Amino acid sequence: MHVFWAALTLTSLAMAQTRVDPRVLSMHPFTGQRGTTLHAKVRGKGLTGASGVMTGGAPFQVIVEGIEGETVKLRIEIASDAKPGRYPIRLITRNGVSNEIPVHVSEYAQQLEPEGTHETSDTAIPVPAMPVAYSGKIARRGEADYYSFAAEAGQTLTFELVSGFPQVAAAGSAATIPNFDPALTIYEPAGSWFDPKRLKRIAYNDEPVWVIGKPTDAHLLHRFERTGAYLLRIEAFAGQGGPDYSYSLRIAKGALPPSWTEGVESSSDDRSWTRRLDETRLAKLAERGGKNDKQPVVETYRASAEAATVKLPATLEGALARPGELHRVRFRVDKPADIALEFETPGAAPPFFNPLFRLLGPGGEEVAGNVFAGRGACSGLMTKSLQAKTTLALREAGEYTVEIREATADNGAQDFRYRLQIRPQVPHVGRVQFDADAINLAQGQAKIVHVSFDREEDYRGAVLVAAEALPAGISAVAGADFEAEKDPPQNVGKRERYTARNERIVLVLTAAADAMVSAQPQEIRLVARPLVDGKPGAVLATKTIPMMVLSKQ
Repeated sequence: MHVFWAALTLTSLAMAQTRVDPRVLSMHPFTGQRGTTLHAKVRGKGLTGASGVMTGGAPFQVIVEGIEGETVKLRIEIASDAKPGRYPIRLITRNGVSNEIPVHVSEYAQQLEPEGTHETSDTAIPVPAMPVAYSGKIARRGEADYYSFAAEAGQTLTFELVSGFPQVAAAGSAATIPNFDPALTIYEPAGSWFDPKRLKRIAYNDEPVWVIGKPTDAHLLHRFERTGAYLLRIEAFAGQGGPDYSYSLRIAKGALPPSWTEGVESSSDDRSWTRRLDETRLAKLAERGGKNDKQPVVETYRASAEAATVKLPATLEGALARPGELHRVRFRVDKPADIALEFETPGAAPPFFNPLFRLLGPGGEEVAGNVFAGRGACSGLMTKSLQAKTTLALREAGEYTVEIREATADNGAQDFRYRLQIRPQVPHVGRVQFDADAINLAQGQAKIVHVSFDREEDYRGAVLVAAEALPAGISAVAGADFEAEKDPPQNVGKRERYTARNERIVLVLTAAADAMVSAQPQEIRLVARPLVDGKPGAVLATKTIPMMVLSKQ
């Protein structure tokens, strides 16, 4: 019996001493007006001993006021001249530095949601005037908050709801992954003989448009037909709720754009609809392939319904302004050639504008297009999708014709602008991604950073990864990691035309047993370069992250 209790005690001590990387889940409230002081509570895991905050030069000062379990109290003093926007902060704890969480600075005064529930028209929160902003929370599953307001006939109002617990992921993730995907609904009283308190839904928005990787915050513009009293309902799209489901609500007069920005897509993402296809495209790709040889300048041609003949490499510029409009272009190859056809949509982009091309061979037969057909990963059913880039090998000499149109014959607009670049393939490295957000490394410990990259257009060189500006006593070497073998998907179609070959390597960071313990986080730089013919090329991608060295337990 004594042996059992001794073993149990040792196991309990080991569990108690297990170090957990600090992770912030949510902050409430997370929005403050410039020139004011915001008192917020941060929830997470591994936040024991939080003593400071990394602000990265944000226009505010943050002071840790106290800790209650896994909740950290912050006082955020926002400068009066702070520019409205989102500013990431990180907590510095006994377990190291945490992930980022944004503090929102607003030009509007923030009001806290009153105590109690507000799930009916009788308990709705009255909105006395506009513009107005509220910080609230959906504290339990199935909860909804109602706000009551007045509007005049012909008046347009903007309603915006920003989540404090976001998750940008695939469709339906709110049902399986804890996250707050907010939804807005506007009701007007429309009592009936059966129910005098009956409400009629007149407007709804989950997000302006759902696209993978884009924010799921709600933004609703509505023009009211009648003067009267109305209700606004706030809820989670999947009916979730809890202590992390915080939100910031803005109501203003007029039609205002979203307060958030979409961000700039990486110029190295060959598969993006919005990357720039300019006259120096070939030279830039050659550089990403570790080559400095001279590349031809890409000539630009205006698109039209007439099938003009162009010389490769060429960029075709046009706009499908009318429904059913069709553009054509011809080019000639005198010998077998590996080519790439790439779309850029500088105005409207999918899913609003969906440019489609067909490549016709010398005999008029269809050779290729930008529709990828294969079995879906979730259902296994056949799916089709438009791709921004298509690569293929032309083995027959002769004249080829490209036809460009909108995927549906019903749509056309002035902002349906496109660039279609037709060029020789250039082997290069595409998108590079580092999976690390912060590194907390104990003395004598090693951690792995996964680095994935795309081999585009048959790139066969190597990729070098390194870590720069490391603290004393920290080393970094590239290595290999085990990856479970996956069964090949069935009926994948011509996947090689539309997807790059993705590979993964690892960067191993190791702390010496006597490495100096960090008093504050130090920023390190992760770097990737191509290696061709024994020569390293220009930097492909970088990522700067904070790192802390911790004492061994």
